[in-house]
Amino acid sequence: MAGAVTAALGSASQAIARPPSSNVTVGLIGAGIRGLELMQVALTDGAKVAMVCDLYDGHLRRACEIQPGTPTTREYEKVIGRPDIEAVLVATSDHWHAPIAIAAMRAGKDVYCEKPMAHTIPEALEMAKVSRETGRVIQVGSQSLSMTSTRKAKQWIDSNAIGNIFMVQCSIYRPNAIGAWRYPVPPDASPETIDWNRFLGNAPKRPFEAARFFQFRNWWDYGTGIAGDEYVHLLSRVHYVLGVQYPRSAVAEGGLYKWKGDRDVPDVHNTLYDYGKFVAQVSANLASNWEGGEIVRFLGEKGTVDLREDSATLIPYDPIEEYEYPLESWPKDTKERFIAEHNNDPVADIGKAHQQAKHKPEKFNQEREGTEDHMMNFFECVRSRQQPVENVEFGCGTAVACHMANISYREKKRVFWDEEKLRLRA
Repeated sequence: MAGAVTAALGSASQAIARPPSSNVTVGLIGAGIRGLELMQVALTDGAKVAMVCDLYDGHLRRACEIQPGTPTTREYEKVIGRPDIEAVLVATSDHWHAPIAIAAMRAGKDVYCEKPMAHTIPEALEMAKVSRETGRVIQVGSQSLSMTSTRKAKQWIDSNAIGNIFMVQCSIYRPNAIGAWRYPVPPDASPETIDWNRFLGNAPKRPFEAARFFQFRNWWDYGTGIAGDEYVHLLSRVHYVLGVQYPRSAVAEGGLYKWKGDRDVPDVHNTLYDYGKFVAQVSANLASNWEGGEIVRFLGEKGTVDLREDSATLIPYDPIEEYEYPLESWPKDTKERFIAEHNNDPVADIGKAHQQAKHKPEKFNQEREGTEDHMMNFFECVRSRQQPVENVEFGCGTAVACHMANISYREKKRVFWDEEKLRLRA
């Protein structure tokens, strides 16, 4: 399904392909931590950053330190209204992703939208619909898809190096305050330096609270919790490597255990997904530490592929059928007869298994973080009008999976996805 839709998107493009050497002129909307990283990557990749939009004056001043003389604004409409700007980089709070991206596409701009693609499932589906209607390119910002380690993992699995895969394990552990999004609040934060009413947008109205602006991921009104911020990286790799778009169902458990009093999203959130041919476990924990970073393990019949932020490792199995233990319950003559019959068995511990050569793991090291390659892929597609590696349909699939985890957690039930009708089943 995803491939057919991708082809349709490519044929619907209304813009004209440009020479591959030409620079892309972009506007940045949302100049916080991630937005300013994207700005610097865009400049490194040769793009022209023509305008920066943010609702906090300090972020705008920081943007001008990065590129002196950059025009700034608090109104995203001024960015998408500029005829010289071809594409926008959207790195706002989650609840602004879809409204801005949709407005930008309808204004004739291509969009690089940070993950999660949208604040709700209906918003994600609407973004895909508008992209098809307008022919605009969307790249969702889960840079793990542009990591060479992810592609290496796919090569191994596509070559049947580990056989059939029936289970995937994903995990992320970030127990410190910054990992739990308790970012410091600037000392000059106030209603004068922040456009609070514009920030609220479609969220419930409430008095000014600086922490909600700078730590928006801690509240459902503006963010999407661990699933929207972290699951999306893990599941993007799962979907890409195994060629799937939507899970069939999800059931989640978790709670708020450590970081109480400053959020309503959980700090422990674990989900079990059913994809039909395999299941995926996602374990996310902001309260304690085990293995740091983002880990995806593909468990096959003949081996495991262990995929991390900085590497991919192929771990072949050396199969041994362990008969010795159950044979201890047999009488001596029966046991000896069985052993004699399996003396040449290459995988039996009573045969020649221990004489077989052992397979050695193969490790592939990731050379760089992925954002630069991901954005470069986006700029190439802006010029060529081809579909990027994480186009709107792919992003819609991972967004739906993440929202299914949140809905299951909040409603305390297993949720099911109807891929034909593109909605949750009742």
